[in-house]
Amino acid sequence: MSEPMLYVSNLCLAYSDSAVLNNINFTLQSGDIGCILGPSGCGKTTLLQAIAGFVQPKQGAINIDGRCVSDANHFISADKRGVGVVFQDFALFPHMTVQQNVEYGLQDLSKTDRKLIAKENIALVGLEKFANAYPHSLSGGQQQRVAIARAVAPKPKLLLLDEPFSSLDPELRERVAVEIRRIIKKLGITALLVTHDQNEAFAMADIIGIFAQGACQQWDNAYALYHKPASRFVANFIGESTFISGEMLYDSPNWYVNTQLGRFMLKASQNATVLANAVEGQGVEVLVRPDDITHEDASPLKATVIDKRFRGANILYRLALPNFDEQVLCLAPSHHDHELGESFGIRMSIQHVICFK
Repeated sequence: MSEPMLYVSNLCLAYSDSAVLNNINFTLQSGDIGCILGPSGCGKTTLLQAIAGFVQPKQGAINIDGRCVSDANHFISADKRGVGVVFQDFALFPHMTVQQNVEYGLQDLSKTDRKLIAKENIALVGLEKFANAYPHSLSGGQQQRVAIARAVAPKPKLLLLDEPFSSLDPELRERVAVEIRRIIKKLGITALLVTHDQNEAFAMADIIGIFAQGACQQWDNAYALYHKPASRFVANFIGESTFISGEMLYDSPNWYVNTQLGRFMLKASQNATVLANAVEGQGVEVLVRPDDITHEDASPLKATVIDKRFRGANILYRLALPNFDEQVLCLAPSHHDHELGESFGIRMSIQHVICFK
Protein backbone atom coordinates (compact mmCIF):
# COMPACT_ATOMS: atom_id res chain seq x y z
CA MET A 1 0.00 0.00 0.00
CA SER A 2 1.26 3.46 -0.89
CA GLU A 3 2.05 6.10 1.70
CA PRO A 4 -1.16 7.62 3.11
CA MET A 5 -2.20 11.14 2.15
CA LEU A 6 -2.93 11.91 5.80
CA TYR A 7 -1.15 10.36 8.76
CA VAL A 8 -2.03 11.42 12.30
CA SER A 9 0.24 9.99 14.99
CA ASN A 10 -0.09 10.13 18.81
CA LEU A 11 -1.88 13.47 18.53
CA CYS A 12 -2.99 15.25 21.70
CA LEU A 13 -5.08 18.41 21.64
CA ALA A 14 -5.94 20.68 24.56
CA TYR A 15 -7.35 24.08 25.42
CA SER A 16 -5.21 25.61 28.20
CA ASP A 17 -4.81 22.65 30.57
CA SER A 18 -8.04 20.94 29.53
CA ALA A 19 -7.45 17.88 27.33
CA VAL A 20 -9.72 17.53 24.30
CA LEU A 21 -8.27 14.50 22.51
CA ASN A 22 -5.53 12.08 23.57
CA ASN A 23 -3.25 9.79 21.59
CA ILE A 24 -5.14 9.97 18.27
CA ASN A 25 -3.82 7.72 15.50
CA PHE A 26 -5.25 7.15 12.03
CA THR A 27 -4.38 7.23 8.34
CA LEU A 28 -6.32 8.29 5.25
CA GLN A 29 -5.26 6.85 1.90
CA SER A 30 -4.99 8.98 -1.23
CA GLY A 31 -8.34 9.36 -2.98
CA ASP A 32 -10.38 8.18 0.03
CA ILE A 33 -13.03 10.16 1.85
CA GLY A 34 -12.79 9.89 5.63
CA CYS A 35 -15.16 11.05 8.33
CA ILE A 36 -14.75 12.09 11.95
CA LEU A 37 -18.08 11.15 13.54
CA GLY A 38 -19.13 11.65 17.13
CA PRO A 39 -21.41 13.44 19.56
CA SER A 40 -21.25 17.20 20.12
CA GLY A 41 -18.27 18.30 22.20
CA CYS A 42 -16.08 15.27 21.47
CA GLY A 43 -13.32 17.31 19.77
CA LYS A 44 -14.18 16.65 16.10
CA THR A 45 -13.85 20.24 14.88
CA THR A 46 -10.72 20.84 17.00
CA LEU A 47 -9.08 17.86 15.30
CA LEU A 48 -10.03 19.18 11.86
CA GLN A 49 -8.64 22.60 12.77
CA ALA A 50 -5.36 21.02 13.89
CA ILE A 51 -5.04 19.20 10.54
CA ALA A 52 -5.85 22.44 8.69
CA GLY A 53 -3.23 24.36 10.69
CA PHE A 54 -5.54 26.61 12.72
CA VAL A 55 -4.78 24.87 16.04
CA GLN A 56 -1.37 23.75 17.30
CA PRO A 57 -1.34 20.29 18.91
CA LYS A 58 0.03 19.74 22.40
CA GLN A 59 1.98 16.73 21.13
CA GLY A 60 2.06 14.21 18.29
CA ALA A 61 2.54 14.59 14.54
CA ILE A 62 0.50 15.31 11.42
CA ASN A 63 1.81 14.35 7.98
CA ILE A 64 0.14 15.37 4.71
CA ASP A 65 1.31 13.75 1.47
CA GLY A 66 4.48 12.49 3.13
CA ARG A 67 5.43 15.88 4.58
CA CYS A 68 5.38 16.64 8.29
CA VAL A 69 3.25 19.74 8.82
CA SER A 70 3.14 19.55 12.61
CA ASP A 71 5.22 17.89 15.33
CA ALA A 72 7.38 18.89 18.30
CA ASN A 73 9.81 20.71 16.01
CA HIS A 74 7.67 21.87 13.08
CA PHE A 75 4.48 23.81 12.57
CA ILE A 76 3.63 24.78 9.01
CA SER A 77 0.98 27.50 8.71
CA ALA A 78 -2.44 26.77 7.25
CA ASP A 79 -1.80 28.63 3.98
CA LYS A 80 1.25 26.49 3.20
CA ARG A 81 -0.24 23.03 3.83
CA GLY A 82 -1.96 22.54 0.48
CA VAL A 83 -5.26 22.00 2.25
CA GLY A 84 -8.69 23.21 1.18
CA VAL A 85 -11.37 23.91 3.79
CA VAL A 86 -15.16 24.09 3.48
CA PHE A 87 -16.55 25.79 6.56
CA GLN A 88 -19.83 25.05 8.30
CA ASP A 89 -21.42 28.31 7.13
CA PHE A 90 -19.80 28.04 3.64
CA ALA A 91 -18.07 31.46 4.23
CA LEU A 92 -18.97 32.75 0.76
CA PHE A 93 -18.41 36.44 0.09
CA PRO A 94 -21.90 37.98 -0.26
CA HIS A 95 -20.70 40.91 -2.40
CA MET A 96 -19.04 38.58 -4.94
CA THR A 97 -20.65 36.54 -7.69
CA VAL A 98 -20.26 32.77 -7.87
CA GLN A 99 -17.48 33.26 -10.45
CA GLN A 100 -15.66 35.76 -8.23
CA ASN A 101 -16.00 33.55 -5.14
CA VAL A 102 -14.41 30.61 -6.94
CA GLU A 103 -11.64 32.80 -8.38
CA TYR A 104 -10.76 34.12 -4.92
CA GLY A 105 -8.41 31.26 -4.03
CA LEU A 106 -6.52 31.53 -7.32
CA GLN A 107 -4.82 34.89 -6.80
CA ASP A 108 -1.37 33.56 -7.75
CA LEU A 109 -2.55 32.86 -11.30
CA SER A 110 -3.07 35.20 -14.20
CA LYS A 111 -6.50 36.76 -14.68
CA THR A 112 -7.10 34.57 -17.73
CA ASP A 113 -6.17 31.36 -15.89
CA ARG A 114 -8.26 32.34 -12.87
CA LYS A 115 -11.34 32.81 -15.02
CA LEU A 116 -10.78 29.57 -16.93
CA ILE A 117 -10.17 27.40 -13.85
CA ALA A 118 -13.08 28.95 -11.96
CA LYS A 119 -15.36 28.34 -14.95
CA GLU A 120 -14.27 24.68 -15.11
CA ASN A 121 -14.95 24.12 -11.42
CA ILE A 122 -18.32 25.87 -11.52
CA ALA A 123 -19.27 23.56 -14.39
CA LEU A 124 -18.04 20.59 -12.38
CA VAL A 125 -20.58 21.32 -9.63
CA GLY A 126 -23.32 22.01 -12.19
CA LEU A 127 -23.77 25.74 -11.62
CA GLU A 128 -22.80 27.17 -15.02
CA LYS A 129 -26.08 29.09 -15.24
CA PHE A 130 -25.40 30.76 -11.90
CA ALA A 131 -21.85 32.01 -12.52
CA ASN A 132 -22.96 35.65 -12.31
CA ALA A 133 -25.42 35.15 -9.44
CA TYR A 134 -24.78 36.27 -5.87
CA PRO A 135 -24.87 33.79 -2.93
CA HIS A 136 -28.09 35.20 -1.41
CA SER A 137 -30.00 34.22 -4.55
CA LEU A 138 -28.91 30.56 -4.32
CA SER A 139 -30.42 27.69 -2.35
CA GLY A 140 -28.48 26.13 0.52
CA GLY A 141 -27.49 23.16 -1.64
CA GLN A 142 -26.27 25.48 -4.40
CA GLN A 143 -24.24 27.55 -1.94
CA GLN A 144 -22.69 24.32 -0.68
CA ARG A 145 -21.59 23.44 -4.21
CA VAL A 146 -20.07 26.92 -4.69
CA ALA A 147 -18.08 26.41 -1.47
CA ILE A 148 -16.86 23.05 -2.78
CA ALA A 149 -15.90 24.56 -6.16
CA ARG A 150 -13.94 27.34 -4.44
CA ALA A 151 -12.14 24.88 -2.14
CA VAL A 152 -11.11 22.44 -4.89
CA ALA A 153 -10.18 25.03 -7.56
CA PRO A 154 -6.57 25.39 -6.26
CA LYS A 155 -6.24 21.57 -6.44
CA PRO A 156 -5.55 20.91 -2.73
CA LYS A 157 -3.89 17.69 -1.65
CA LEU A 158 -6.48 17.34 1.09
CA LEU A 159 -10.00 18.75 1.38
CA LEU A 160 -11.44 19.31 4.88
CA LEU A 161 -15.17 19.80 5.44
CA ASP A 162 -16.50 21.00 8.80
CA GLU A 163 -20.15 19.94 9.34
CA PRO A 164 -20.71 20.68 5.64
CA PHE A 165 -24.45 19.93 5.55
CA SER A 166 -25.61 21.22 8.94
CA SER A 167 -27.28 24.33 7.49
CA LEU A 168 -29.32 22.32 4.98
CA ASP A 169 -32.83 21.00 5.56
CA PRO A 170 -32.71 17.42 6.91
CA GLU A 171 -34.38 15.97 3.80
CA LEU A 172 -31.69 17.58 1.59
CA ARG A 173 -28.62 16.49 3.52
CA GLU A 174 -28.20 12.92 2.33
CA ARG A 175 -28.98 13.82 -1.29
CA VAL A 176 -26.44 16.66 -1.29
CA ALA A 177 -23.89 14.45 0.49
CA VAL A 178 -24.15 11.83 -2.27
CA GLU A 179 -23.71 14.55 -4.92
CA ILE A 180 -20.68 16.08 -3.17
CA ARG A 181 -19.14 12.61 -2.83
CA ARG A 182 -19.54 12.12 -6.60
CA ILE A 183 -17.76 15.43 -7.28
CA ILE A 184 -14.88 14.71 -4.89
CA LYS A 185 -14.42 11.20 -6.28
CA LYS A 186 -14.43 12.52 -9.85
CA LEU A 187 -11.63 14.91 -8.94
CA GLY A 188 -9.67 12.18 -7.14
CA ILE A 189 -9.20 14.41 -4.09
CA THR A 190 -8.60 13.01 -0.61
CA ALA A 191 -11.16 14.44 1.80
CA LEU A 192 -11.98 14.41 5.50
CA LEU A 193 -15.26 15.65 6.91
CA VAL A 194 -16.62 16.23 10.40
CA THR A 195 -20.22 15.43 11.26
CA HIS A 196 -22.47 14.21 14.07
CA ASP A 197 -24.97 12.77 11.57
CA GLN A 198 -24.58 9.05 10.77
CA ASN A 199 -26.54 9.26 7.52
CA GLU A 200 -24.18 11.95 6.21
CA ALA A 201 -21.17 9.86 7.24
CA PHE A 202 -22.51 6.74 5.52
CA ALA A 203 -23.46 8.66 2.36
CA MET A 204 -20.07 10.39 2.03
CA ALA A 205 -17.28 8.39 3.58
CA ASP A 206 -15.18 5.35 2.69
CA ILE A 207 -13.84 5.12 6.24
CA ILE A 208 -15.21 6.55 9.49
CA GLY A 209 -13.67 7.30 12.87
CA ILE A 210 -15.97 7.21 15.91
CA PHE A 211 -14.76 9.80 18.45
CA ALA A 212 -15.89 10.06 22.07
CA GLN A 213 -14.45 10.46 25.57
CA GLY A 214 -11.24 12.02 24.24
CA ALA A 215 -10.35 9.11 21.97
CA CYS A 216 -10.93 7.48 18.62
CA GLN A 217 -13.08 4.49 19.54
CA GLN A 218 -12.82 2.81 16.13
CA TRP A 219 -11.55 3.74 12.65
CA ASP A 220 -13.25 1.49 10.11
CA ASN A 221 -15.73 1.25 7.25
CA ALA A 222 -19.46 1.60 7.86
CA TYR A 223 -20.13 -2.14 7.55
CA ALA A 224 -17.61 -3.01 10.26
CA LEU A 225 -18.82 -0.23 12.57
CA TYR A 226 -22.36 -1.60 12.37
CA HIS A 227 -21.72 -5.34 12.35
CA LYS A 228 -18.36 -5.56 14.16
CA PRO A 229 -18.22 -2.68 16.68
CA ALA A 230 -15.03 -2.60 18.73
CA SER A 231 -16.73 -1.31 21.89
CA ARG A 232 -20.13 -1.06 23.48
CA PHE A 233 -20.05 2.69 22.87
CA VAL A 234 -19.69 2.16 19.11
CA ALA A 235 -22.41 -0.50 19.17
CA ASN A 236 -24.77 1.96 20.87
CA PHE A 237 -23.76 4.97 18.78
CA ILE A 238 -24.02 3.39 15.32
CA GLY A 239 -27.49 2.38 14.20
CA GLU A 240 -30.08 1.02 16.60
CA SER A 241 -29.36 -1.73 19.07
CA THR A 242 -30.41 -3.65 22.14
CA PHE A 243 -28.51 -6.05 24.37
CA ILE A 244 -29.68 -9.35 25.82
CA SER A 245 -28.00 -11.39 28.53
CA GLY A 246 -25.98 -14.47 27.67
CA GLU A 247 -23.84 -17.11 29.34
CA MET A 248 -20.52 -18.40 28.01
CA LEU A 249 -20.36 -22.10 27.14
CA TYR A 250 -17.38 -24.13 25.91
CA ASP A 251 -18.08 -27.09 23.65
CA SER A 252 -14.74 -28.16 22.17
CA PRO A 253 -13.35 -26.76 20.01
CA ASN A 254 -15.64 -23.72 20.07
CA TRP A 255 -17.02 -21.15 22.49
CA TYR A 256 -20.76 -20.44 22.44
CA VAL A 257 -23.13 -18.05 24.15
CA ASN A 258 -26.47 -19.23 25.49
CA THR A 259 -29.36 -16.74 25.38
CA GLN A 260 -33.13 -17.00 25.60
CA LEU A 261 -33.14 -16.59 21.82
CA GLY A 262 -30.86 -19.58 21.27
CA ARG A 263 -27.23 -20.73 21.39
CA PHE A 264 -24.72 -19.07 19.09
CA MET A 265 -21.10 -19.81 18.25
CA LEU A 266 -18.59 -17.04 18.87
CA LYS A 267 -15.97 -16.25 16.24
CA ALA A 268 -12.58 -15.22 17.57
CA SER A 269 -12.26 -12.53 14.88
CA GLN A 270 -15.36 -10.77 16.24
CA ASN A 271 -15.01 -11.44 19.97
CA ALA A 272 -11.28 -11.39 20.70
CA THR A 273 -11.61 -9.37 23.91
CA VAL A 274 -14.30 -11.59 25.45
CA LEU A 275 -12.60 -14.84 24.41
CA ALA A 276 -9.16 -13.76 25.64
CA ASN A 277 -10.17 -14.45 29.26
CA ALA A 278 -13.30 -16.52 28.76
CA VAL A 279 -14.70 -18.51 31.67
CA GLU A 280 -17.50 -21.04 31.25
CA GLY A 281 -20.69 -19.74 32.83
CA GLN A 282 -19.51 -16.15 32.64
CA GLY A 283 -22.27 -13.63 31.99
CA VAL A 284 -22.02 -11.42 28.90
CA GLU A 285 -24.26 -9.11 26.90
CA VAL A 286 -25.06 -9.90 23.26
CA LEU A 287 -25.59 -7.13 20.71
CA VAL A 288 -28.88 -7.51 18.81
CA ARG A 289 -29.68 -5.31 15.81
CA PRO A 290 -33.22 -4.86 14.44
CA ASP A 291 -32.30 -6.84 11.32
CA ASP A 292 -31.16 -9.76 13.51
CA ILE A 293 -34.77 -10.47 14.52
CA THR A 294 -37.00 -12.02 11.85
CA HIS A 295 -40.79 -11.91 11.96
CA GLU A 296 -41.93 -15.54 11.69
CA ASP A 297 -45.52 -16.45 12.50
CA ALA A 298 -44.74 -20.17 12.88
CA SER A 299 -41.99 -19.63 15.48
CA PRO A 300 -42.79 -20.98 18.96
CA LEU A 301 -40.92 -18.00 20.47
CA LYS A 302 -43.37 -15.14 20.88
CA ALA A 303 -42.62 -11.51 21.73
CA THR A 304 -45.00 -8.72 22.68
CA VAL A 305 -45.21 -5.33 20.97
CA ILE A 306 -44.52 -2.48 23.41
CA ASP A 307 -43.75 0.22 20.83
CA LYS A 308 -43.81 0.62 17.04
CA ARG A 309 -42.59 3.14 14.47
CA PHE A 310 -43.91 3.11 10.93
CA ARG A 311 -41.17 3.56 8.32
CA GLY A 312 -42.98 3.08 5.06
CA ALA A 313 -41.78 -0.28 3.73
CA ASN A 314 -40.98 -1.43 7.27
CA ILE A 315 -42.18 -1.11 10.84
CA LEU A 316 -39.65 -0.95 13.66
CA TYR A 317 -41.07 -2.86 16.61
CA ARG A 318 -39.79 -2.79 20.17
CA LEU A 319 -40.62 -6.20 21.61
CA ALA A 320 -40.68 -7.60 25.13
CA LEU A 321 -39.22 -11.11 25.35
CA PRO A 322 -41.01 -13.71 27.50
CA ASN A 323 -38.23 -14.13 30.07
CA PHE A 324 -35.75 -12.02 32.03
CA ASP A 325 -37.55 -8.75 31.31
CA GLU A 326 -35.50 -8.14 28.13
CA GLN A 327 -36.36 -6.25 24.96
CA VAL A 328 -35.27 -6.40 21.31
CA LEU A 329 -35.97 -4.40 18.15
CA CYS A 330 -37.43 -6.02 15.06
CA LEU A 331 -37.54 -4.47 11.60
CA ALA A 332 -40.46 -6.20 9.88
CA PRO A 333 -42.16 -5.59 6.51
CA SER A 334 -45.01 -3.14 7.06
CA HIS A 335 -47.69 -5.57 5.85
CA HIS A 336 -47.08 -7.32 9.20
CA ASP A 337 -49.01 -4.67 11.12
CA HIS A 338 -49.41 -5.54 14.81
CA GLU A 339 -51.00 -3.51 17.57
CA LEU A 340 -49.46 -2.59 20.92
CA GLY A 341 -49.82 -5.49 23.32
CA GLU A 342 -50.12 -8.03 20.51
CA SER A 343 -47.66 -10.94 20.33
CA PHE A 344 -46.11 -12.56 17.26
CA GLY A 345 -43.46 -15.15 16.47
CA ILE A 346 -39.83 -14.18 16.05
CA ARG A 347 -36.61 -15.95 15.12
CA MET A 348 -33.03 -14.90 15.73
CA SER A 349 -31.20 -14.73 12.36
CA ILE A 350 -27.99 -13.14 13.57
CA GLN A 351 -24.92 -13.28 11.31
CA HIS A 352 -22.44 -11.39 13.49
CA VAL A 353 -22.57 -12.47 17.14
CA ILE A 354 -20.86 -9.76 19.21
CA CYS A 355 -20.54 -10.04 22.99
CA PHE A 356 -19.48 -7.51 25.61
CA LYS A 357 -18.56 -8.16 29.24
